[in-house]
Amino acid sequence: PRPRNAFIIFRCEYSRKHARDSNDSSDRSNRSDKTLSKRAAEEWRCLSAADREQYKTLAEQEKAAHALQNPDYRFKP
Repeated sequence: PRPRNAFIIFRCEYSRKHARDSNDSSDRSNRSDKTLSKRAAEEWRCLSAADREQYKTLAEQEKAAHALQNPDYRFKP
């Protein structure tokens, strides 16, 4: 698989922190997951440039580690 980008890393953290909100309802359908994704996207858009830079740095580190582990990897859509 491809290394995660800055938003995906943010979304994973956001999901872990806010999963309890979705788990409180008895309905665990895709609808709650979509709502969580939408909330993460809204939060991402509101982040400051400095906060986004943290996630970009994490993404670059993950990309570098991925390149070391998979030197012949080429993205093929």
